[in-house]
Amino acid sequence: MRAAQITLQGYSGAAALAQGVVGHSCSTVTQGELAEAGFHQHGTQTWIVLAAPFSPPGAAQAGDVQARVLALVNEARARPRRCGTQAFAAARPLRLNTTLHGIATDHAADMARYSYFSHTGRNGSSVDGRASRAGYPWRAIGENIAAGQMQADAAVQGWLNSPGHCANLMSPTYTEMGTAFAVNNQSSAGIYWVQVFGAAR
Repeated sequence: MRAAQITLQGYSGAAALAQGVVGHSCSTVTQGELAEAGFHQHGTQTWIVLAAPFSPPGAAQAGDVQARVLALVNEARARPRRCGTQAFAAARPLRLNTTLHGIATDHAADMARYSYFSHTGRNGSSVDGRASRAGYPWRAIGENIAAGQMQADAAVQGWLNSPGHCANLMSPTYTEMGTAFAVNNQSSAGIYWVQVFGAAR
């Protein structure tokens, strides 16, 4: 869940408080995902907490979510893009691969179950080792991970905003991908995303 706190001093009355919030924290209060609020006043100090509700996709939506990620990735690959300082030409679209999906599913589930966020698995594995163990005959393999985003669109946008993740997404070397998410509302991030890219030998 995403949250933000605003602290105001010296405002009294609803109209003055509203004006103070907009004047001091406009970029925070206009974040569309922060849809719930709580208030506490003590003397002349007011605390306001804004939060996004925890509303991840359900397991029954996994197929639709994977299809959405693929569509967004291929839309991004369809035109030239800069990933940090690196320029990429448009790349051919990727296709889904069930083995890569399984690798992504297992790593996302492990991160969610044990509340960690890393490309390295708890057993010390990396994506290339996980792919080899799963029987994927890779000549190129890569992985993007994300945590906390409630929707596929936000996860993909986060990857596009990160130069290294964006470079994976735009790489012409890859021909296929699998993606998955796993939810555990008792974990630190609540939801974990894994995207595995590959090109088979």
